Amino acid sequence: MEGMTVKIAGATPSELLIITYDITIDSIDNAIKALKENNEKQFRRYINKSQNFTRELMNTLNMSYEISTNLLSLYRFVNESIVRGSVKKSDKYLLEAKKVLNILLDGWKTVSQTQSKTQKPVVDNAQRLVAGLTYGKRSLNESVMNNGINRGYTA
Repeated sequence: MEGMTVKIAGATPSELLIITYDITIDSIDNAIKALKENNEKQFRRYINKSQNFTRELMNTLNMSYEISTNLLSLYRFVNESIVRGSVKKSDKYLLEAKKVLNILLDGWKTVSQTQSKTQKPVVDNAQRLVAGLTYGKRSLNESVMNNGINRGYTA
């Protein structure tokens, strides 16, 4: 999750969707890992996180388009698979959910590439990262140059 602030702040709507898919898939992977390590607390944490992001995918659908109905069905399947995996403590169902999300992610990546020149970042007034990292004695420092631009939203 480190470095996500800059990535999210400069993301277009389709890139935000891809980030949401990436986080959801990563959460499922972490839940599977926790399950294999018999770490119940982490398993529950990542199951909840993957369900929350799946719900976010459902909630952001524009139901005035036919494709949204199809996507909603797929997202419901993904959510049900996550619930089954959680209840039965089986990675089989979590892998099914991950497979569906990966297929959808590949499609959205293609769409995002074709729309990358026509979409603008969601956050208009985001701070841009201009300078990179500098090395200090026993430390690594991140430098950001403001260049007179406000950080975040404008009032």
